[in-house]
Amino acid sequence: MQLELPLAAPPVMVPAGTLRYIQLGSEIVAYRLRRARRRSIGMVIDEDGLRVAAPGRAPVAEVEAFIREKARWVLQKLADWRSAPKPPVVNWSDGAMIALLGAPVRIELLPERRGISLEGGRLGVGLAPRGEPAAVGKRGIAWFKDRARALFGERLAVYAAKLGVPAPALALSNARTQWGMCREDGRVRLNWRLIHLPLRLIDYVVAHELAHLREMNHSARFWAVVGGLYPDYQAARRELRESSHHLPIL
Repeated sequence: MQLELPLAAPPVMVPAGTLRYIQLGSEIVAYRLRRARRRSIGMVIDEDGLRVAAPGRAPVAEVEAFIREKARWVLQKLADWRSAPKPPVVNWSDGAMIALLGAPVRIELLPERRGISLEGGRLGVGLAPRGEPAAVGKRGIAWFKDRARALFGERLAVYAAKLGVPAPALALSNARTQWGMCREDGRVRLNWRLIHLPLRLIDYVVAHELAHLREMNHSARFWAVVGGLYPDYQAARRELRESSHHLPIL
């Protein structure tokens, strides 16, 4: 199961899958159909529009019946996406601001220095040996990912103990439309961009994904598990949806 988010990003490549069209009400909607090793049909809506993943043997007629069944949701999500405010783009220059765990951090470029350090709300980024913005940004993103991997691992261990299960294997995700995913084999993927958000929201996503180890769905039983792990999950869920459009494009 996956926890989706409406993150915006500039298009970088043509999305995978066969381009098809379906009429939903009065609107003709384009979608990309990708065959995958999975048991059920899933849909994601992002900057590329509607993308559908389906088992290899599922007939197109079955796929489109599923889309029509969810037509109201699809049309509403597409409308929400088109009207949503776009997140800021981070320019890795001296004085630029970025968030870490919900707090603003100022980027400070340091000539003749190596490495990256965080002190007093300043993220010091050494310019040596290369100081081009692209190189600085690449190193900065790697630093954020390292922080994310360490923190997420710690939070998974905390909430796995609450659930009474071993901490699952963790992988970082670079997805533009998912906060996290729990696979049927128990592995968890978390979007590294969560590191920009307050710890309480990270904890909610962790609790959400771990709850899928008990219920691989979004039933009432699932939300009961989430509530046992993270009692204030409804408020966190609302805040997470509101925060997603403000995440920076790095």
